[in-house]
Amino acid sequence: MYLIANCPSCAKVMMANDANMTRTCPHCGTRVSLFSLRVLARARTTSEALEIIQRLKEKQGDDDGAPRFRKFRV
Repeated sequence: MYLIANCPSCAKVMMANDANMTRTCPHCGTRVSLFSLRVLARARTTSEALEIIQRLKEKQGDDDGAPRFRKFRV
């Protein structure tokens, strides 16, 4: 099973195999214990996990470093 969680250091979404005890964040390189992560979702396959990550990133906005502005309703 795969866990989807935010890195505690850089707050970016990452995927981890629950068969392991630790995971290195692919974004910042921080090594974290899987037991200390707040799990956002679980998936049975890598393709399912990637779909979940894509949806989470869409909710958060693109990750290109550009400033984000909220749209206001009139």
